[in-house]
Amino acid sequence: MSKALPPPDIPGLTYLEKLGAGGYADVYLYQQQMPSRRVAVKVLRETGLSASAVARFTAEANAMARLEHPHIVPVYAAGATPDGRPYIVMMYYPKASLAERARAERFAVDEVLRIGIQIGSAVETAHRSGLLHRDIKPANVLTNQYGTPGLTDFGIAAQVAESDDDDTGVSVPWSPPEVLYATAPASVRSDVFSLAATLWHLLVGRSPFEIPGGDNSPFALMRRIRDNPAPSTGRANVPAPLERLLRSAMARDPAMRPASALDFVRSLQAIEQDLRYQRTPVVIADETSVGAADPDRPSADATRVQAAQVVQAQRDLPAVPGGRTAARPREAASPEPAAGTVRRSAVPESSSVAPAEATRQRAAAVEPLGADDVDDLPDLKPRWWVVAGAVAVLVGIIGVGVTLASGQPSAEPQAADVVSAPVPQVGDAVLPPGPLEITASETSGRATFTWEYTRALDDDSFQWRKQGDKQSIPTTVKKVEIPVASSGPTCIEVRVVRANGTFADQSFKEKCL
Repeated sequence: MSKALPPPDIPGLTYLEKLGAGGYADVYLYQQQMPSRRVAVKVLRETGLSASAVARFTAEANAMARLEHPHIVPVYAAGATPDGRPYIVMMYYPKASLAERARAERFAVDEVLRIGIQIGSAVETAHRSGLLHRDIKPANVLTNQYGTPGLTDFGIAAQVAESDDDDTGVSVPWSPPEVLYATAPASVRSDVFSLAATLWHLLVGRSPFEIPGGDNSPFALMRRIRDNPAPSTGRANVPAPLERLLRSAMARDPAMRPASALDFVRSLQAIEQDLRYQRTPVVIADETSVGAADPDRPSADATRVQAAQVVQAQRDLPAVPGGRTAARPREAASPEPAAGTVRRSAVPESSSVAPAEATRQRAAAVEPLGADDVDDLPDLKPRWWVVAGAVAVLVGIIGVGVTLASGQPSAEPQAADVVSAPVPQVGDAVLPPGPLEITASETSGRATFTWEYTRALDDDSFQWRKQGDKQSIPTTVKKVEIPVASSGPTCIEVRVVRANGTFADQSFKEKCL
């Protein structure tokens, strides 16, 4: 790392303090004089950088300035210091980055879903403008004074068509194997991997392939990322659909991941709906071809970001048993949208047809009876059995309405685009894991704990912790070895974790040696 230089004198800005440092640049807090506001200024650390490094820094400023999005840190200006160091002036985000927060706390599931949808919207917008980020990680997601996250540090961003340029640095813990080992060029699915790894980090407090107390050097992490499937978070309150989505998005084979950032955030939205959380809108930007007649624009077939549009998720549906949501059947005549497009309802929610006109149109669809038709009808005088039948039908209709209003439909709804746990086999969801029978032994100063239980499933895993610890450790084997305590008993606590998320509230079983 280069030696840090003093903050530069920049016309119109007054230096306040240093905010941080990266591999090749420093970030300072300045007071802008006109208009008066605090800004963050990123300055290259030295003047002797290669032409490619300077070009990349300039590309970062241009990329961030192009990507006008509520969850991308805005760029106000760019220039060079008197000693020739390039700099960019950005909006100042005063709150802690997601990396700083993750060191001090564990994020709630609903907040992780919200952040994933918001940052995923920003990533999708960058992809639509032809840019890959290639360094998505918790430290590159800042938070403004209102708690809104913003993606920053496009320092190694690249054009999608030029993503095979390997002359860039990457952050190993959150990078996919094809980027780490250069087996394939970075792609949209590479950014999806890093976004999923970032959300996993927020849930657990560390990167997905890091082992507490183990060898977490870059080379060890690279081998695990290449050779091992993405692990479970080990948190009992993380729903099974979210676990499956994160594992899929961090698949070693890029073809097994969601095809786009938009696909990934749509799945996050579906999980929000399944859990009955407040819906987070997806904010994406329009793509518009750049006209060749404008000399300031790069080319006729390039794209740039236009006005942002807010794509709201489908309206909430009535609840049905099991915490799921009633599905809305697909329209038979509606074709599937093309890739990269946004599905919209056939009838806008804010219809211009007045209620009275809509009623009139519906009434017009019913053909009235003519005089000849009336003559052909039987005697229409009311009879007691007709009235009794009408009352019975009315009672039946009221009963069905009460059943639907109480969330007890008479039939299972058809499937919709909702991510939910697969229906368990009979017995899996009814019978919980049997009581743990833990045995303990000691050999050469080490305590060995093993356990068995009835009604075990092949995909069961376990959480264990030393007595008194709050943080549990996930494992897939029924055995734990720990050093014998120097004083007092050596105790652990264990519980079973079902892969489908059932019986997540099962208590720990304690055993002492």
